[in-house]
Amino acid sequence: RIIHAESSGEPLLGMIAVGNVVLNRVRSAYSPNTIYGVIFDRKYGVQFSPISNGTIYNNPSYTSILAAKICLEGFDLSEGAFFFLRPELSSSSWIPDSREYLFSVGKHDFYK
Repeated sequence: RIIHAESSGEPLLGMIAVGNVVLNRVRSAYSPNTIYGVIFDRKYGVQFSPISNGTIYNNPSYTSILAAKICLEGFDLSEGAFFFLRPELSSSSWIPDSREYLFSVGKHDFYK
């Protein structure tokens, strides 16, 4: 659901990259160690806007489900990305100002 809510309309690789960020956080000592825990983490505020706006509960598309399965099978194109944002929708500049830019896919930029 988080892949769909964050990257609906993006190419499959963009959806996979979003899923990779969630899994990177699961593996990190700085985040909860479950997918659910990462998605609903509020330690430093809401981590993903779909939690605040409720789109996390929308039914995921077939492509979003496929992206999730690909991520869970181990495919990782994230280069260690821990954050992503869609610049035209983001009102905060703390990620681009403080994190290392890695790459863009579709409308999302990914950061370490």
